[in-house]
Amino acid sequence: MPRTACMVLALALGCSSSPTPPPPALAPVATGPDVLLVTIDTLRADRVGAYGDSLASTPQLDSLAARGVLFREAIAAAPLTLPSHASMLTGLYPLGHGMRDNGGLRLAAEVPTLASELSAAGYRTGAFVSAYVLDAAWGLDRGFDRYHAPFHPQEVADAHAFGELEVAGADTVNAALAWLRQSGDGPSFCWVHLYDPHTPWAEHPGWQGDPYRGEVAFADGLLGRLLAGVEDQALVIVTADHGEGLWEHGEREHGLLVTRATTRVPLVIRPPGGLEGHAAPPERPGDDRATRRPPGVDAELDLKPVPDAPRAARVVEIPVSGVDVPATIADYAGLSPWGDGVSLRPAIEGLPFERAPVYSETFFPRFHYGWSELAVVQQGRTRLRVGPELALIDLEADPSELELVAVTEHPLLAAALAWLGDASTSPAVLTAADAERLAALGYVEPIEPTAKARGALVDPRAKVEILARLHALEATSDPEAAVAGLQAIVRDEPELVDGRMALALALASAGRVAEALDATLAILERQPRHTMALSNAAALCRKLGRRELGIELAQRLQAVNPQDPRGYRVEITFWVDAEQPDEVVRVAEAGLAVEPEDPQLLYLYGLALIFLERYPQALEALDRAARAGSRAGDIQLYQGTAHDRLGQVDEAYAAYLAYSRTHPDDLRGVASSAWMLYKADDCARAGPLLVNMVERGHRSDPRIREAYQACVEP
Repeated sequence: MPRTACMVLALALGCSSSPTPPPPALAPVATGPDVLLVTIDTLRADRVGAYGDSLASTPQLDSLAARGVLFREAIAAAPLTLPSHASMLTGLYPLGHGMRDNGGLRLAAEVPTLASELSAAGYRTGAFVSAYVLDAAWGLDRGFDRYHAPFHPQEVADAHAFGELEVAGADTVNAALAWLRQSGDGPSFCWVHLYDPHTPWAEHPGWQGDPYRGEVAFADGLLGRLLAGVEDQALVIVTADHGEGLWEHGEREHGLLVTRATTRVPLVIRPPGGLEGHAAPPERPGDDRATRRPPGVDAELDLKPVPDAPRAARVVEIPVSGVDVPATIADYAGLSPWGDGVSLRPAIEGLPFERAPVYSETFFPRFHYGWSELAVVQQGRTRLRVGPELALIDLEADPSELELVAVTEHPLLAAALAWLGDASTSPAVLTAADAERLAALGYVEPIEPTAKARGALVDPRAKVEILARLHALEATSDPEAAVAGLQAIVRDEPELVDGRMALALALASAGRVAEALDATLAILERQPRHTMALSNAAALCRKLGRRELGIELAQRLQAVNPQDPRGYRVEITFWVDAEQPDEVVRVAEAGLAVEPEDPQLLYLYGLALIFLERYPQALEALDRAARAGSRAGDIQLYQGTAHDRLGQVDEAYAAYLAYSRTHPDDLRGVASSAWMLYKADDCARAGPLLVNMVERGHRSDPRIREAYQACVEP
């Protein structure tokens, strides 16, 4: 009997003389509407038809706006996926929830979440995400009954960056619709994340022209399928986590700057039942003076200026923020708002509405490049940019944000500094226990590439061209050329952590594995908790046979975030190589406590249990691994072995036979079946297998010869 079952039984017997406990409290019954929150990754506001783009193909978003409210100036809390989504799910700016970078972090347990609040109020809660940067390992799953993030561990192990891992948007939508169709008590809160507009921009059948707009059009089609699956009385919110640079101010993608290109996002809300009316406020002309596309790069992108010309049932001019999403949903659900946001319900209903200044930040340049973090506060058409210097931007006169007016004081500065916090803030949130584990493993704080104050760091705007060089070198098909170019960049920019990461990958691609490890370890000297560097360094150690260092790095990865299964996946491979099943079992059980259906951990766990002759548990682990989608080619062989050891001949024979059909050149399944059947006095089935083995030259095997003589040559 499993230990947990024994514990439950013991508790039940031990309580037999206790008074009858009171009946459990009834779960609350929520009375609010169903809620659908859709976040379309990397969607600029000015690439949506309802916001004025005549080249956009976004009929679903446009139709939603025609029956809802369009917020003309919605500002993302950060131009990065994880921090921005954390703000939309907690109602806090990044300082409050601690997620100031993509991945490798975990939301602190004491931070309230929208899903937890709604679940406590009686809502069914489901989340369906399309990118590994939003994996459950980072803590955004708290409060969700279902958190669909089906990223295969082998893909995670092979990826060099979180952005490389995504689920097809159609699969995400299918899973969400299946969940929405399930019956359940109370209303539902469903969050669906679509990753398609994010780079790399894929080609879609039937689309010609701008590839970014093509991705947006594809995401809009998926949105249509989702909208068809919810009732008209549902509250529907569609927004984005951030925009995309598209070469404005020299930034191709996002994360480095806090311009409107990357911080202004669409926000369209259809209240229950929808709205009637038509609003089209005065148009503001487009302006492309800030576009700085390198010659010959992304020539297929149409970067002509797009007018700011919104149209919807109602248009709200006051700037709002992603942190307002939880407060708005809470209001409709009958809950009290919390955090840094405010409910947008008055604005949705056409009532008087005021909003304090909104804020956006990026620590990405500091953590990844050693440059200054940036922040911006906006009120009306005025933006205050905070970096090495303060700068004021009048969007009415300068919509392209080219004319930064240096200032030393401004009424918006106090709000900016309050939300920005201490410039030396760590990008991770650790518990005291985590900190102790890190100290025990030899960690020394701080993790930042530099301890300089913000004013002493370089303004990322002055360095943006380096990213274009970095992008070109990463895209080259010549590893040695990439190595030479990246070495030059790292010499010029020694704190450029992402440059060092790209250099390490280029060295590995060129077969210079030892140098790649040295380059990765150099990253860890600057950022000891850099999770991708820890994972990559451990993998390189395995290639080089450096087991002791590899295990240390894997355990450091576990210490940074015990809920990140990658650390366990990496460490277990070293113990498999060392043929130490007890250690394999130990690591697998720790990892499965975090990720119970991890197919690779389950598979290796099952193999180790076979070696330890714990056959029932081994069979259970292997069966679970198969159901979870294990890609191990020999899993059926070992399922047969476990059945065989348990005396389950028919089940073992079926598993061996299935393996042999998919691996006709591997005779292990045939040999194991033949010997098992011979030992079970089943020569009728063993005979043909033995003939097959002998005809293929394997009569010299003592077991095959014995069985053949007994079953075929009597």
